[in-house]
Amino acid sequence: MEKRDIKDIRALFVTPPRGIWKDEVEKPYNTTQPLGLVYVAAAARAGGAEVEAIDAYSLATSRSDLVSRIETFKPDVLGISVLTPQWADARKVATLAKAVNPDILTVAGGPHSTALPEQVAADPSIDVAVIGEGELAIQDICRALAAGEDLAAVPGLAISPNGEPVRTPSRPHNRDLDALPFPAHDLLPEPTFYNPYPSWGKKGNFSSIISGRGCPYKCCFCDVTSQQGKQYRLRSAGNIVDEMEWLHRDFNVTMFSFRDPSMFCNRRRLMEIHRLIKERHLDVVWTCNGRTNEVDPELLAALYDSGCRRIQFGIEVGNAEMLKDIKNLTKDQVRRAVSETTKAGIAAHGYFMFGFMEETAGTIEETINFALELGLDSASFAMMVPFPGTREYDLYKQEGLLLSEDWRDYDIAGKPVYRHPHLSYEELSAAPRRAYRRFYLRPRVILRHLKRLNSWWVVRNYAHSAWSVLR
Repeated sequence: MEKRDIKDIRALFVTPPRGIWKDEVEKPYNTTQPLGLVYVAAAARAGGAEVEAIDAYSLATSRSDLVSRIETFKPDVLGISVLTPQWADARKVATLAKAVNPDILTVAGGPHSTALPEQVAADPSIDVAVIGEGELAIQDICRALAAGEDLAAVPGLAISPNGEPVRTPSRPHNRDLDALPFPAHDLLPEPTFYNPYPSWGKKGNFSSIISGRGCPYKCCFCDVTSQQGKQYRLRSAGNIVDEMEWLHRDFNVTMFSFRDPSMFCNRRRLMEIHRLIKERHLDVVWTCNGRTNEVDPELLAALYDSGCRRIQFGIEVGNAEMLKDIKNLTKDQVRRAVSETTKAGIAAHGYFMFGFMEETAGTIEETINFALELGLDSASFAMMVPFPGTREYDLYKQEGLLLSEDWRDYDIAGKPVYRHPHLSYEELSAAPRRAYRRFYLRPRVILRHLKRLNSWWVVRNYAHSAWSVLR
């Protein structure tokens, strides 16, 4: 292979448009910045490559427009971010790129590639599946391509050089997260374009942010540990607030949503983030995820003081035994955390799911009743989806209960992809809708949310949510 300067390598990074697999692209209602994609794009740029990114998912980029962008940019590398339900769309994007130029190196990354790397690499449209985090991998891939070297020496990949997928040597998790460049927000639409979930933030000058990687907990439905490891690797408080200050200054971002599974794993660092936000006089508000066993009144008061206005708690279930097994929590811990959060002036949002192996008609009712009891500001109810790389996936597969491995079906807003041992398909499908109706169609909840109708975006978002619930 001919050797080139790294500066001559052109890398294009894409989120696959929803529905492009059937040539019927759909625009999603809720959209947030694809941080994984622009973290990797920033790393490739820092490594010397020429870089562009297309958030084709959020933009609902058509097939013809996507092909035109590929033809115009002429990438050597096409990086595609893949969540499991997006696999069919990702394959289509890679196929379109190969039709433009068969020599484009197609690289798939993200949770699906990490969970099923050999399966991804075996697809004719994909040259490389990245296992785990992609920043250092994409730099090595671009260097190898420029030097004309074999990718078999690049760690953390699955490739199919002779039609049979093989893994390259494993790559350890990156422990120096402060050394990574900030996500390449300049390659995305303006923050005002994005329309986040109500529990994540408000449309306008909004941005997602990640303060660490990995998770020390072992939730059976979550694929974070399979991709990022069980050790929670932290960015420093200074590095995090530097990013917030940069986004506030250069992009006028005033609201942040921390997307870590739990921000509260390291209390000292969280208090330092609070101190720095106050010290730098950052006029911002923010939301985050947390576990109910990790909050206390002193911490909550500090968080409110530094702009925290909502905490999303992963509660999941209302049955005491299931809660202990799934989250290693008690119902009293949940009650206390929600109560202390609301007393601190911070809205509490609860995430709940139906469909764990132990679920029954009775436990569904317990979960709904528990959600109603807690005094939550808002709640989300979804079907548990056993994504590849999770304990629940392995369990349902082992028991022969999976109804589909067509990854398009693995959508939390869709129908069950498994035959449940205790519940009919109809009972399980109806549970989230019933929970939403019972939670939100209460006079005091309706009144609380009516008071927030202070902009057209809020009205539209509530109308969309209400229609989804009522239908």
